[in-house]
Amino acid sequence: MGTLKNAIQLLAKRPSILVLTIILSTVICIVENLLIVLFNLLTKFETGSPFDDYINIIQFVIDTILVPQTAVRIILVLVVLICLVALIFALLLSGYFNILNNAVAGKSKKNGSEFIAGIKKYFLRMVSLNLWTICGVVIFVIYALIATIPAAIVIDNAFNGTISIIAGILLSIITILVLFFSFAFFRQYIVFWYPSAIVYDKNHFKMAKKISDSNFWTLLSRFIIFDAVLLIFDTVYIIANFSLANAQVVSGTTSNILLFVNIIFKTIFIALLVCFVFSSFKKCNDKYQYKNNTNS
Repeated sequence: MGTLKNAIQLLAKRPSILVLTIILSTVICIVENLLIVLFNLLTKFETGSPFDDYINIIQFVIDTILVPQTAVRIILVLVVLICLVALIFALLLSGYFNILNNAVAGKSKKNGSEFIAGIKKYFLRMVSLNLWTICGVVIFVIYALIATIPAAIVIDNAFNGTISIIAGILLSIITILVLFFSFAFFRQYIVFWYPSAIVYDKNHFKMAKKISDSNFWTLLSRFIIFDAVLLIFDTVYIIANFSLANAQVVSGTTSNILLFVNIIFKTIFIALLVCFVFSSFKKCNDKYQYKNNTNS
């Protein structure tokens, strides 16, 4: 309730935050829909168990990358896409986060647009952060895919009766725990890096890491709640999309309704999340600064 109340107070101070959140959530939801369509097409090619499909997709990607000419083209396309995404989101986030940070800091509105002021001051900084974030996400996804291959193979063999099912379960639990804590640290460093870059002119990541490390378990418990809510909704949303697609009852109207519901949910979710992140960073940062000043 505290998170919700805080978000409502911040949105009341700066209603433009909600407008920008709607734009951001719409972009995200459209991308999600495209990924669902792509994944749905991939599942049409049945090659055995789901684990076989997973291994075959990974193998196909590896084989494709190993072809020099294809690898160069893929790299060039990825570089162009990453740069475009970094630039586009830098335009949005630099103004968006400037407005949000001013609201969290309790600053009164000044003459002129806070959004434009944020772009002028933080655009290049956001481009740099976005490039680092995207590259970090790509590396983490590759790491996660590689880390899950042994578990996928062992589970597949366990279901086929080749090895003990207990071995498959144990390896799966270990893999999930390793990936969970890897993601937890990665996520907290990244999300705190953005408010840190708005507050500090130098050493943004260093400060974000220090503050995150000193409040890791408290922040993790809150983030888990966000994760659970998002996981439940996205699971229902994906199942609904696949069920309707398999039943061949998907129409333009149905797809638009599902997309609209997703946009509404993501707008509320992202608004609560970003307000929580910036408010938590300010609270933790104030505590960190007070502790340092007291010690010194």
